[in-house]
This record gives sequence, C-alpha cells and structure tokens, in this order.
Amino acid sequence: MLLENLSYVEVEAYLVEKDIILVPIGSVEQHSPYGLIGTDFITAEAIAREVGRRMDILVAPTITYGMSQHHSAFKGTVTLSPITLINLTKDIVNSLLNQGFRRIIFINGHGGNINAVKTAFEQLKYENKPGIYEIISWFLLPEIQEMERDIFEDKNGFHATPSEVSITKFLRPKAFETKPKEKKKIEKPDGYFPLSGEEFKKLYPDGRMESAPWLAKEKYGKLILEEAVRIIIEKVKEIAKKKLF
Repeated sequence: MLLENLSYVEVEAYLVEKDIILVPIGSVEQHSPYGLIGTDFITAEAIAREVGRRMDILVAPTITYGMSQHHSAFKGTVTLSPITLINLTKDIVNSLLNQGFRRIIFINGHGGNINAVKTAFEQLKYENKPGIYEIISWFLLPEIQEMERDIFEDKNGFHATPSEVSITKFLRPKAFETKPKEKKKIEKPDGYFPLSGEEFKKLYPDGRMESAPWLAKEKYGKLILEEAVRIIIEKVKEIAKKKLF
C-alpha cells in the first residue's frame, strides 16, 4: 500500500477504516568503499514497504535525506542540518495529521536522524498536535543486534556494518559487482560525538566504524530483513492498539 500510487479518493476511503501510516527515513551518506551511499534509505524503505504490504497499511514516500553532517568530508554525502530535519519532520507530520492520520510511524535506517526526529515529535506535542508519532530504528532492535552478534560476532561495528551491507546486497546485488572484497584491519579509535565531517574522517579514514563490511552476504541480508519486518509488525500492532487522547 504505497501512498504515491493512490488517488486522493482512495486515501479518503483508507482513512475511514485506518489512521496509521509508515514513513521510511534514511540518509544519503558514505558507507565506506564496501557499501552503497543509499544504504540507510534503501534498508528503511524495503522494511517499511514489506511491513505495509503484509499489514495492508499505507507507506508514505521515503525521506531519503537525513542528518549526515559527520560524513560530509566523504564525496557523495548529502546532509540536512539538524534544524532542517526537525522542521521537515514537523511539516510532514503536520500534513499527515491535517489529513486525518493519527498514528504516524517513522521507520528509520540512520542513527543520525534520531535526535532531530524525536525533537520534532516533542515540539509537535508541545504545540498540542493530536496523535501518536514514533520512530523505530530497525538496527537498534535488540533482536536484530543479537542476530548480528550471532552472525558477525564482534565485527558488526557501528557504521558500514556487514548487517546493513548484507541487506543492500540482497536487495541490489548488481551494485556490488564493482565493490572491493579484501579484508582490512578493524580500528577502534577513541572518538566521541558530535563530530564535524573532518573530525570523523580523521578518526575513520575509510568511513567504517569498527566494522567488517566484507563479511556481508546476500543470505544474511535476507535473514536480517525478514527478522526486522517480523519484529516491526509486532510493534506496529501494539501502536495500533494504543488509545488516542
């Protein structure tokens, strides 16, 4: 059920029965030489669309750009400022609320988005906007993290992970025909956040954060994607049952 494929008449009919919509959000940022610049929105979109398909609920067009300023020293990264992402999130949620949606769930593929999106939600509540709006980051789900440990042991890391690279490899295998396969040393520098783009690149010269993306396999991507969909379906069911104030 993709919002982009419906007419307004069909959306009106949907809202008679349901008030829930999923909004995939990711980023356009480097994922080392091993991964795709679109990794975060590709994974979030695939998960959200499969959840929507199985649950027969609407999925909004993907917010592809996110808050990626710490990756800005790497070519191809396109970032929103935190303030821009806050305002963008507010405008999207306000638009959906004005249409009659009351349960708006962001399916997130990028850690840098979390603070800004949650701040937008807090501001909307401060402005007494009705509804339930939440963000679910698939990569932070405890079940997913346990699966990653089982498959990749201590080599998943925090960015350009073999987990997310596996999902994109499963979804877009042809894009990986030109990507390197050799192994590199996993560095664990003493860093902190927030970081500027140049600071990040000094700590993580090839964009990886303690990860081994060369371990990515399509078969792992299929398993991780399926588990994320399964868990998020249960979370969406819980949100659908919550009382509106």
